[in-house]
Amino acid sequence: MTSSMTLKNKYIFLLVALTIVTTLPAAFAADTAVSIPAGASSPGCEKTNECFMPASVTVHPGDTVTWSNDDTAAHTVTSGTAKDGPDGNWDSSLFMAGTTFSQKFDTLGNYPYFCMVHPWMVGNVLNTVGGGIEIPMGTITVGGDDMPKETVVTGMSSDGSVRVEIGAKEPTVNEMLSLEVKFRDANGGGLKEHVNYDIVATQDGKTVLSEMGVHDHKGTSQHLTGVLGSNMPVDVKVTLNGFGLPNEEANWSGPKGEVLELQVVPEFGTIAMMILGISIVSIIAVTAKTRVIPRL
Repeated sequence: MTSSMTLKNKYIFLLVALTIVTTLPAAFAADTAVSIPAGASSPGCEKTNECFMPASVTVHPGDTVTWSNDDTAAHTVTSGTAKDGPDGNWDSSLFMAGTTFSQKFDTLGNYPYFCMVHPWMVGNVLNTVGGGIEIPMGTITVGGDDMPKETVVTGMSSDGSVRVEIGAKEPTVNEMLSLEVKFRDANGGGLKEHVNYDIVATQDGKTVLSEMGVHDHKGTSQHLTGVLGSNMPVDVKVTLNGFGLPNEEANWSGPKGEVLELQVVPEFGTIAMMILGISIVSIIAVTAKTRVIPRL
C-alpha cells in the first residue's frame, strides 16, 4: 500500500479482504488436541510447562481446540491469566475427569488461558494466518483522540517457546521512531537472555531501520529508525536466529529463521482495520503461490 492510494481504493481493498477471509472453505478447519495430564492438579507441572500438553498451540481461523481432562480432578479452561483474571473470551466451567471441552477460534489473536481451580496451570492459543514461517503479529495502532501515544503488541513463535513484545509510539513525519523489543518465555514471564535476531523496518517501501545479527544479552533492547519521510504506517519484521552466546552459534537453541511481523499505524479507526485486512489477503496470496494451503 502506498501513500498515493486513495481512500476509495482502500475501502475497495477492505471489502475484497473481508470477502476472501469470510468465504474461505470450512474444509480447511482442523481440530487441535490438548491434554490435561494426570497430576496437573498438584503444583509442579508449571516448572516444566506441562500442566497442559502441549502448553501452547498455533491454530488458524475456523480451527477448534479440544481439551481432554486426563487427570483425576476437575478443571476449567478459562481465557485470561491467573494474575488479571478471566478476560471473557471463553470459559469451559468445571469439567470432570474423562470429559472434554472444545472452543472454536475465528478471530486472529493471542489467547492465554488458565485453570481457575489450579491457577498454576497455564496455556496459550495463538490464532494466526498460516504461510511458511512468517507469523503476522498484528497491528500497533497509536494516536488519535481515544488512543494512547504509545502501546505494545505481543506475538509468539510457532512452537510457543518465545513471546515477543514490541512497543512503539506514533510515527511522525520528520521524526525518528523508537521501538522497544522484549523477548519473554511462553507465559510472558521473565526475559529470555542471549537473544540473537535481525530487525528491519520500512515505510513506503523504504528501509528506515536495518540491524542484522543483533545479540541481546538481557532480553530487552531499544531500536531507533531513521527520520521518517511521512506519517504513514511503518512495517517491522523481527527474525529470530536462536538463543546463545555470539561465539557459539552452533549451539544456539530455540526458533531459527522464524519471522514475526507487525505494523505501526497512526490513529485508530477504519484505516487501521483496512491495513490489517489487506495484510491478511497478502499473506493468503503469497501462501497460494508457494503451494502451501493454510488451514483457515
